[in-house]
Amino acid sequence: MLANSADPILAIVAIGMGVAFVAADPKSPTSRALAVALGFLGVGALFNVARDSAMLSASELTWSQAFSINDTLVTISLIEWVLRVARTELQDASGVERRFRISQVLGILYGVLGATLPKLRNDAFMSARLLDRLSTPAYYLFAVPLFLSVGIAVVTVGQVLNSRRDSLEGVRLNAMGLATPFLMTGFFLPQWRPVGTAIGEMIFLIGAVRYHVMQGQRAQFIGRFLSPEVGRLVRERGLAAATQQNRVELSVVACDLRGFTSFSDASAPEEVMQLTRDYYAAVSEVVTEFGGTIESFAGDGIVSLIGAPLFYEDHAHRAVGMALKMIDRVTAMLSSWRKSGQPLGIGVGISSGYVTVGVLGGEARLEYVAVGPAVNLAARLCNRAESGQALTDQRTVAILDHDGDGARAYRFERVESAELKGFARQVTIFAISAGTNAGSAKPSISRS
Repeated sequence: MLANSADPILAIVAIGMGVAFVAADPKSPTSRALAVALGFLGVGALFNVARDSAMLSASELTWSQAFSINDTLVTISLIEWVLRVARTELQDASGVERRFRISQVLGILYGVLGATLPKLRNDAFMSARLLDRLSTPAYYLFAVPLFLSVGIAVVTVGQVLNSRRDSLEGVRLNAMGLATPFLMTGFFLPQWRPVGTAIGEMIFLIGAVRYHVMQGQRAQFIGRFLSPEVGRLVRERGLAAATQQNRVELSVVACDLRGFTSFSDASAPEEVMQLTRDYYAAVSEVVTEFGGTIESFAGDGIVSLIGAPLFYEDHAHRAVGMALKMIDRVTAMLSSWRKSGQPLGIGVGISSGYVTVGVLGGEARLEYVAVGPAVNLAARLCNRAESGQALTDQRTVAILDHDGDGARAYRFERVESAELKGFARQVTIFAISAGTNAGSAKPSISRS
């Protein structure tokens, strides 16, 4: 009676959870794998309803085969989900993946045995009394592959939890670990299967909801600094994998305000804060538009990266286009803030080269940073730029000069060769402006 009344509810809850997870993150392979597992879990409950109510005319052996196959599909898809979570946690998940694959193979073996030996499974493995089953040798023919499959998966999950770098990912793994014994109640105590399954579903639902709420908060925060593409990368690969240390060639764009110190001295703190908010918002919009990542805010100084964590072949083109758009956008924004005798403007510096990017910090605070000469050079060029001016280096000009696939044309005018702090050799500096042929792929370079 308990099973008859509970199974429809268990099926609705399981299938509904699967649909909810896909709807919450439809592009995530991890969510799809979880939805499949929950869907098969719901199908298993519906099988109980159909069998107990005689809705479908099928023999007991046929039902045994159906349950064996469905149990296998639940096991395989759950392990696949956990594997995908592990991939977001571990930089090298090859060893973990092998163990999960072994676990899946054992689950398939259980399904094959159950489908080919349904009567033996019913008599030996699904007997009502646990003591009767344990004393039957044939019981272990089915128990060993199934429980070994689950055991290997649970131990491997423990390993992932022990080595995880992102505590948020542990929320859903812990929830699944706590829910698993309850979800498997039917294999030990069939009469308590509905209650155990319901408790397992609720434990996992609480953990999953907590994970998605926290992930949503994180995504909202990160989205203010990183491009939407980076958000997708974090969703699919995990924060640690998406931001692991790497050496890449990219372009760095540094900008700061001209006249900001004088404005701050002459204005109320509330006005200074509001100006800073408007400035950050304007720059952030442009950075996002060009697929960049804001590496740091420091007062009125902002450093952005084009080419990390997502690599772009056309990083130099994007950086130059971003710098000019940044000047236009911020200049327009500053027009309402300019006061008599206190002009405000923006200067921009661009540099290209190889830098090391990655996450630095401790448990309480992490920052995505870039280290290398290109970062320092962009800052130096930004300091030398006049209001409304964008300066760049020889490397950026050379990249654009040899790239015939650019979407925009720019004009680079050589300004000077100067000694900059931190650089042993003189740096050739170019001023950037929009080219006469905006649709031309190749920039115009003036050597004068």
